[in-house]
Amino acid sequence: MEIEAKFRIPDAALARKLRALERVGACTLDAGQRVVVRDTFFDTVALELRGVRYVLRVRKQSHRKLLLTLKTPAVPTPHLAAAIHHRPEIESELDLARTPRRLRVNELPARVRSLVAPNVRAETLHALFSIAQTRHVRMLRRGRRVIAEWSLDRVQFRAGERAREFYELEIELKRAGTVQDLTEISDWLRGEMHLEPEREGKFVRAVQFMRGSA
Repeated sequence: MEIEAKFRIPDAALARKLRALERVGACTLDAGQRVVVRDTFFDTVALELRGVRYVLRVRKQSHRKLLLTLKTPAVPTPHLAAAIHHRPEIESELDLARTPRRLRVNELPARVRSLVAPNVRAETLHALFSIAQTRHVRMLRRGRRVIAEWSLDRVQFRAGERAREFYELEIELKRAGTVQDLTEISDWLRGEMHLEPEREGKFVRAVQFMRGSA
């Protein structure tokens, strides 16, 4: 289960201010590293995965194996802060040198295949589009506990001559973190940094952009 808080960052100036933070309320931030990421999203020609609100992506990241991730519909959590999202996900490394343009359903890793296969009639999944991100990744600590991964993202969408660039902050809980930790961090960011929650995932916004509605 992925549990994370997502926030909009309205401009580069605030992104720089967030990058310079050393403390977030009662928590401290480790030194960061810059990570370049390219995510490619897959579906059938008939967009059958989108019809059941599944998101399947292959992530290419420097010096790491390709990572296949399947996200299934988010778990409703009306009692939590608007910025916090619960979403089941399965991850599996791919032993490939580069991101493929097609994925055969019967060759997907077993756990992913068990969820994808019953929901599609096609035998092949095709690459829909890719998005690029430059991430500034840091570990967030509460005392000795590493409670979350803090990722300040510069995201780029492109479609022909059109382009969109924006900033976003994602804070994903680690095993030693709790939802209460994430709630307190979210409250601090809203109160002290005046950040607004981001309710839509990057995939949904990318689809809107590709259609020309963003």
